[in-house]
Amino acid sequence: MLLFGLVLLANAAGISHDFAYSQDFPTHPIAFVVPYPPGGNVDVSARILQSAIGDALGQPIVVENKPGGAGFIAGEFVARSPPDGHTLFVASNGPILLGPLISTRPPYHWDDAFVPISSLSFAPTLLLVRKSLPVKNVKEFLDYARQDSQQVTVGFGGAGSINNLVSEMMQQVTGVKWIGVNFRGNAPLMTDLLGEHIDAAFIQPVDALPQVQSGTVRVLAVIAEQRLPAIPDVPTMAEAGFPTIVGLTFNGLFAPKGTPQTTIDKLSKTIQAALKKPAAIDQFDKLGSQARGSTPDEFTKFMTDQTAIWSEVVKKGNIHIED
Repeated sequence: MLLFGLVLLANAAGISHDFAYSQDFPTHPIAFVVPYPPGGNVDVSARILQSAIGDALGQPIVVENKPGGAGFIAGEFVARSPPDGHTLFVASNGPILLGPLISTRPPYHWDDAFVPISSLSFAPTLLLVRKSLPVKNVKEFLDYARQDSQQVTVGFGGAGSINNLVSEMMQQVTGVKWIGVNFRGNAPLMTDLLGEHIDAAFIQPVDALPQVQSGTVRVLAVIAEQRLPAIPDVPTMAEAGFPTIVGLTFNGLFAPKGTPQTTIDKLSKTIQAALKKPAAIDQFDKLGSQARGSTPDEFTKFMTDQTAIWSEVVKKGNIHIED
């Protein structure tokens, strides 16, 4: 009986210690690990929140860029870090969700390795065509591609990227085929579209809006549930007759599995408050994104729903990348 009591006391002491430890969070600087080099969309997203979150938590935020391996290097580093909230993964679709889905030997799956903390921002995908292509809307583009599917070329930046999978999804839903052209990033993709070396492209607003607004390329649709304020006259895919074709680029914050819930909640509340500030909203607007925080439960549901959608596209299209 005495031994049983001692065991209970020891367990209670351990639980109290964990609770106190998480309540003291953070105890030292927090690392935001970014899977890309400085200057890109994900990196800028992390830096927008750097000071606001650091000030609120009373510890500095340090942005650590760990590019390479399609984002897996950064992701695996965070997944193996102590689950105490001091090392976090700032991830977009590719490294956290799509890459593991199409990889034959992924180092992790998000639901096994991470806890979603909060979304940071969302951006739609745009369907662009070269200026001389004789189409003015999605229906005309599909009719054009249907008549000459062996010649129509559609570009996207990165195999396994959200743009690659949106291209695949659109072909699966509409039954129209085209030749997919993989570019090493959106910059060379846009160069070839402007040069009329390809017919169309799937790309994010941050890389396309200057050319769209100058009239050097034509945008046919916003592949999201709502129109984009920067180009309010451009319809969504739902308005074009295809409500199930939605391709959002998201940035979010993730912690290693096992991080205390009190720490997750504290981080999430701090991020949500920071993303409601006009300065943050304005900075994300300039990236062609919408600042939007979420609770851990909301973000987990979003990730679960996205996994189901894109798993089906990957399976149906037999898309995979050999490691």
